[in-house]
This record gives sequence, structure tokens and C-alpha cells, in this order.
Amino acid sequence: MRTARLLGSLAIPGTAAAAAEARHYLRAVLDPGRHAIDEVTLLASELVTNAVVHTASGRGGTIKVSVMECPGGILVEVADEGGHTAPVLRQADDFDLNGRGLFLVDTLAADWGHQEEGCGRTTWFLVACGHT
Repeated sequence: MRTARLLGSLAIPGTAAAAAEARHYLRAVLDPGRHAIDEVTLLASELVTNAVVHTASGRGGTIKVSVMECPGGILVEVADEGGHTAPVLRQADDFDLNGRGLFLVDTLAADWGHQEEGCGRTTWFLVACGHT
């Protein structure tokens, strides 16, 4: 049985540029011939944006993005410095400008979840890939 293999991790400031930095990093680390790069970068961008907007990471803290290759595909973890509420999947109204990030994660990822860890939280997702 194969286990997860860390492809890399990146610590970034919780600023408006964090999602773009995460996308750029993941595109550099992942192999387009083996990994679902578009899906992985989209979903990671959503989770990083949530960390900036809804957690202490967006108020001067940091966010850590880790990416692993595992038997089921690509696993990405986004660790933040915690917030007042846990991530909640909700259905956005047609005219809402926000609130679709976790819906995208829930729709496109093979699995996802979150875990509280002391003063922080890790939200993760798995994207299935054909050749991992």
C-alpha cells in the first residue's frame, strides 16, 4: 500500500495576494500530465481566500498550504490561525456575490473536511487524479 508523499508546502501572509500566491505555487509543484491542476488550484484558491476573509490569518497572520500525492489523488491542506466559526457549506442565492467557495469544494473534490487544532484550523480536500 502506498502512502501520501509530500510534494511541498508554502507559508504565505494572510493578505489579498495569498490566493494568487497559492495558485502560482501549486502550478509550479504539480505535474500537468499527472495531476488535475485546474481543479486543485481553484479549490485551494477558495480555501485560502476563506482563510484570509474569515480567520485570524487575514488579520496579520499566515496561512500554510501543503500538497501531497496520495493513492486517491492530490490532497491539499490549508492551515490557518483559526476564526470564530467553523467552515459551513451553504447554498448561495442567485444574486449573492459571495458564499460559493465551499460549494465548489464540495462539488469538485472527491472528499473534504476541516479539523480544529489548538489555535488554528486545517481545511483540506482531495481531488481524484488518474495517475497518482
